[in-house]
Amino acid sequence: MVRGKYPREYFKNPWIDKPIEEIYADLDAYSGEYWEDQPQYHDFIEVYVVLPPLLYDGVFIKGLYLTQAVDLVHSLHPELSEYFHSAAYTFWCSYPWSKQANAFCTVYPNPAREAWFRRTHPELADRVFIPVELSDFTHEYQMAPAPVAERDIDVICVSRMHDVKNLPIVAEALKIYRAKHGRIRMALLVGKPFDLNFTALDAHELGELRKMQEILIHLQDYIEIVPNVRHVQMPDWYSRAKVGVLGSLIEGKNRSLLEAMSCNTPVVCFQAFNQYARGPIPAIPEGAGLTAEFDAEALANTLHTVLTDPGEFKPRRRFLEHFGRINFLNRCLDSFSYYRERLPDYRAGANHMNPWLDLAIQDNYNLSLYDFLYDKNTTVTRAKTMKGIAELAATYLARFRRKQLPVG
Repeated sequence: MVRGKYPREYFKNPWIDKPIEEIYADLDAYSGEYWEDQPQYHDFIEVYVVLPPLLYDGVFIKGLYLTQAVDLVHSLHPELSEYFHSAAYTFWCSYPWSKQANAFCTVYPNPAREAWFRRTHPELADRVFIPVELSDFTHEYQMAPAPVAERDIDVICVSRMHDVKNLPIVAEALKIYRAKHGRIRMALLVGKPFDLNFTALDAHELGELRKMQEILIHLQDYIEIVPNVRHVQMPDWYSRAKVGVLGSLIEGKNRSLLEAMSCNTPVVCFQAFNQYARGPIPAIPEGAGLTAEFDAEALANTLHTVLTDPGEFKPRRRFLEHFGRINFLNRCLDSFSYYRERLPDYRAGANHMNPWLDLAIQDNYNLSLYDFLYDKNTTVTRAKTMKGIAELAATYLARFRRKQLPVG
């Protein structure tokens, strides 16, 4: 699955005393991509088609797919490169290690980091940089406010029990909050089976749980640990919560923060979250929540500010301004000179309203642009497992392989 070395010194230290170039190298020393020599993980690989190949009115436009295993997909289905651009993502704040990807998902726009990468990796300098991560592709109409009776959960935290998540600091913040401001409880969704005997937890996860127990003594008085929740049920959980919290200082672009915002739940994280990867980009859009200093009491006070004045925040509105599939599509197309120069009726920042795109997708796939973008027909928009990816590739190759495509 993963390669490289976790930069553990960044997990609990918001101030790293190194030149920024060394910090960039540390961030890139780890990747969550999947590789050909790891067959035990191959059925976890996913491919997302953001734009399909299009042949319409005498014009051929390549499509764009994203995956965390571009090199493997390319080795198995090399003909796809005739019809698609490929973009790699890493599930981390690193730049991808892929050698075959046409584009790298860089998580955030950061010109200084991009310039450093091109300078230090000249063999990859021609890659397209797209300032997104897979979490930016959140389906804003599925991950939307649910019709719940009330927000009966004080705090929601969707987090693995891994030391990168800093759950003991979150637990300490809950204890301080109760001492200073009154009763508070948190729902912790751990994303795996969980029972009273902790049989599903590995040694590392048990260590994190014990740290939380030592801080809170009676952990169950502060935290409800929730086992596996189906993704379709997540809007109900987010919509019941008054605030979402993340304890990490470093990781990828956290999915739970974006999903909570999309469900109109304000969020809180640390000011230093992904600071070296982000550069000048704020950790949370203004109006979607607040950030705190890396300190348990500061986190407790920030949670109290959000909980006592929720009307100050418009998280879903801010989410829709920055994230979701329409923004994702436009950010991808705007990043490629190929689309800027060749896509008919190209509209910077607004290709979701491009009439040629809508006509072409309707003509080729009997879907509108919106229907395609929002997965009305998943047989052409996404695939998982080697079998599913092979079927997706075969679908597209059968459609275009025998057609006479315009030169260029």
